[in-house]
Amino acid sequence: MRSKNRSLPWIPQLFAVALLLGCPSVRSQTVTATISVGTAPEAVAVNKMTGKIYVANYLSHSVTVIDSAANSTTTVQAGLHPRAVAVNEATSKIYIANCGGLIFGAGSITVIDGLTNHTTTVVDPNAKWPCSLAVNPTTNKVYVGNRLSGNVTVVDGATNSTTTVTDPNASGLGAVAVAINPVTNKIYVANNSADHGGNNPGNVTVIDGATDLTTTVTDPHAFGPNAVAVNTVTNRVYVTNLGDLRAYSANHGNVTVIDGASNYAVTVSDPNALYPQAVAVNQTANKIYVANGNDPARTGIGGVTVIDGTTNVISTIRDPNAAFPHAVTVDSISDLIYVSNEGCFLDDPCGNPGSVTIINGATNSATTVIDPKAHNPGASAVGPTANKIYVTNVGGNVTVIDAGATATSHVLSLVLMGTGSGTITSSPAGIDCTTSCAASFPVGTPVSLSASAASGSHFFGWSGPCSGTGACNVVASEDQFVTATFDSGSMQVAVPNVVGKTQAAASTAITGAGLVVGTVTQQPSSTVASGEIISESPAAGTNVASGSGVNLVVSTGPMQVAVPNVVGQTQAAATTAITGAGLVLGTVTQQSSTTVTSGDVISESPAAGTHVASGSAVNLVVSTGSSSGGDGGGGALDSLALGALLAALMVRLQFRLQKRAMSS
Repeated sequence: MRSKNRSLPWIPQLFAVALLLGCPSVRSQTVTATISVGTAPEAVAVNKMTGKIYVANYLSHSVTVIDSAANSTTTVQAGLHPRAVAVNEATSKIYIANCGGLIFGAGSITVIDGLTNHTTTVVDPNAKWPCSLAVNPTTNKVYVGNRLSGNVTVVDGATNSTTTVTDPNASGLGAVAVAINPVTNKIYVANNSADHGGNNPGNVTVIDGATDLTTTVTDPHAFGPNAVAVNTVTNRVYVTNLGDLRAYSANHGNVTVIDGASNYAVTVSDPNALYPQAVAVNQTANKIYVANGNDPARTGIGGVTVIDGTTNVISTIRDPNAAFPHAVTVDSISDLIYVSNEGCFLDDPCGNPGSVTIINGATNSATTVIDPKAHNPGASAVGPTANKIYVTNVGGNVTVIDAGATATSHVLSLVLMGTGSGTITSSPAGIDCTTSCAASFPVGTPVSLSASAASGSHFFGWSGPCSGTGACNVVASEDQFVTATFDSGSMQVAVPNVVGKTQAAASTAITGAGLVVGTVTQQPSSTVASGEIISESPAAGTNVASGSGVNLVVSTGPMQVAVPNVVGQTQAAATTAITGAGLVLGTVTQQSSTTVTSGDVISESPAAGTHVASGSAVNLVVSTGSSSGGDGGGGALDSLALGALLAALMVRLQFRLQKRAMSS
């Protein structure tokens, strides 16, 4: 469904942010606030000591400072395209990585004083596109990954002086992600070739924080390292690898596990995952959570891979409401995991605006949270108070979620898809997609959704918790999405299978499907009973426009043929004529005849000219000639013998008459 690398913030979709703000002002009980910030917020970090939240706004080149107590905001100007933010709680300093750009500069680092919001700009002349960073609070040093120059800037937190660290084995690669183990004072940098082209699979640079010396770790099974996280308790490092996104590549991405003591690497793969792009560690439970941007079937429901830190055994968690998981954050205290599902941008066909999945680390159960005022959730951070999470949304705001609250209502959000248009309404009232496509309903409320297509469109059907084209009936038992698809043009319906039905039953099925009966043709059949359907056109199952005609061929039963006239023909000739007409010879009866020559047909049944079914039998009566008068030979008298007999009889009769006359 989606081939773009959504981790690149400068994609054109972000310039359409203004179009993403027209959402309704309803919310679930677990969403406690939606706070407006700058344009296209890309990153968020929390200072738990001061209760301040810092949001880097990529397109407005600013940082929004949120006071968690009042949800009030202050804007601090940053550099060009701020992409990452990190907090040193020990010094109350906030560090912003400003990526810069190809035309407007190589980038910079903004340092914000957390007490005064005063800013200082730090520039490393050897760096281009600083887009990721991490803070070591123990050493008060900041490590910044430079995507284009492929090196790492080290900022001294006390003086803001910089040092550039270059890994010679990372030449031609970009430093895209940084993580620190403050216990061992080791820094881990994920390097890939996303901004450089070519097929370099990438590697991981390990920096010794005391000496700035580098070691390179290469996983031969990895392609495109893009995120990194450290478990300081076990001294293991977890690196997500995007995989080879070229067509037909078998490498769908995986996770490299590095032993921090030996730099030995092993590969962990989840066959249910595609495009793993974010990773977070629960150090208390020793579990690792990986957000997968997609799945091998490319449905968009990428899911989350859970790695057991002791055994590297994996399991996969899928939230059916989640589209394109993008980022993951762990709250080790509550054992809750927050996954930002960025949903779809304007050029994507799925229409899902995004959501947040909350995973219970003890049970792996998943709950969906939908903020109807949010579009394309991205980065997230655990707040300064228990069970609070702050999630940036590309649409220009931050969602505040209270995962400890008991929901008294749930959000039902409609996703409209297809090339057509229409309206969705709900009962009870709340959803009316002419004005809004989301509403909050009390827990347990049955909700019925109805679709009405606009002129020139038709309603194709529901997907998600509902299917078909009738009413969609759901219960407000959780936050959930329902998809309604409208297509332009006439509605497409499937031609029903009416072969073998009577013509009347076939007509009922056709009109019931929204079609009409077309041309009806009569045709004999030796296998289909009279009055039943032999065939239909278009064939059953074909999708056609509503109102289209379905042509039928109706059986008249077996073919009717005329019985040939075989009277007077010899039996052999009669048989030939009968079989030649598609009939069979039936019963043959012998009968004497004084008028029909022996061996010829006296009569036939059915009579000549009668129409009967093909294959029917024709019975014959065949002459044996006239019966014999006693000639002992059984033969017939010829005409001369008969004349002689008659002459003799006449002579005898005349003699008797003369004798009678004489006696009288």
